[in-house]
Amino acid sequence: MPSQSLDLQNARTLTITESDQGELVEIHGSGGQVELRIRLTPEGPVLQMESVRLSLKAAENVDVACKNFEVRATEGVDVHSDGGMRLSGQADVRVDSAGNVIVKGEMIYLN
Repeated sequence: MPSQSLDLQNARTLTITESDQGELVEIHGSGGQVELRIRLTPEGPVLQMESVRLSLKAAENVDVACKNFEVRATEGVDVHSDGGMRLSGQADVRVDSAGNVIVKGEMIYLN
């Protein structure tokens, strides 16, 4: 498995490794932990990041299309829109809470 390494600023290291499964590009932090991994597979690239913070900003749209989408947070989730918001599903839509469920609005329509 041939491998090449390049020292980067702030004690980071860029490593490129070739194998039968494809190429692997990694950036390691000063402690050796993987901060960014890109695995180039025959099916396409697989991206993995481990970071203190991830920030995305786009002047227009951020579009995500996938088979399954999951978000897990240990403290909270906040979704806000200065415009409208829509939640829809072709199957059941569930709201499960160990606490109260509060719905506030000028008019609330059920069915």
